[in-house]
Amino acid sequence: MILYTSTVMLLIGVAGIFSNYYNNFVYEIFLGLLPHVLIGYWMVLLIKKYLAIDKINFNKILVRFYWIKFIFFCTFILTIFIVYSFNPIPFMCSFTASFIVINSVEVLILSKSQVK
Repeated sequence: MILYTSTVMLLIGVAGIFSNYYNNFVYEIFLGLLPHVLIGYWMVLLIKKYLAIDKINFNKILVRFYWIKFIFFCTFILTIFIVYSFNPIPFMCSFTASFIVINSVEVLILSKSQVK
């Protein structure tokens, strides 16, 4: 959990630096970061909660969680593009960068947890 929290703090710091240079795109940058941080905390907590069960059922649960994440991200992006009028380029850059970083940290946490 410490690894994930420090990664989130790093991402928020980088987003703060970019939003300082690009004052017009503050909301887009942080809106791209927000869903990954929230869903990432949820995934890390669920990984810690269900780690004690056998590996087959744990993998089934992980697949379900990743489908839920996929559906959430699709609805989030569609909602943002339909409801909120903004410049999509900074949003997608922030969304993609945080997606790559957060999911990589989730994989690291999952691989460290399963070694035990």
